[in-house]
Amino acid sequence: MKPICLFVFVLLIGIALAVPDDKPTSLSDAQAAIDANLRTTEGKAYDEQMGNDLMQKYLDNLRQCKRTAGGSQESFWILIKLDKDGSAKEVLLHPVTKVGNCDREALSKAKLVPPPRGDYWVGIYLNTGH
Repeated sequence: MKPICLFVFVLLIGIALAVPDDKPTSLSDAQAAIDANLRTTEGKAYDEQMGNDLMQKYLDNLRQCKRTAGGSQESFWILIKLDKDGSAKEVLLHPVTKVGNCDREALSKAKLVPPPRGDYWVGIYLNTGH
């Protein structure tokens, strides 16, 4: 009976180590990564390129979210963790707003211009008061 218990224990440990940690990134960690990216020449250039790409591809979606949110005027940050191919891996909001929740839905499926590397954080400030 002992070998079976040991096998089950080892199997459970292996499964626990193989399953990725799906905890969301903290806002402070995401912001620190964004700040670090923007301190580089490469990061500044990518930020401008990504901003243009985002507006070109998703501006209509963002405007639709503002219309459907019932006139919410709260501004907020969208923090996006991009994979090496430009697809969104994680989307955080600060603060969470009605418009932001809608935008998060649209941007979670986003594919932007590929960043300099994978797990690359970008930040977008949306001023919905205008």
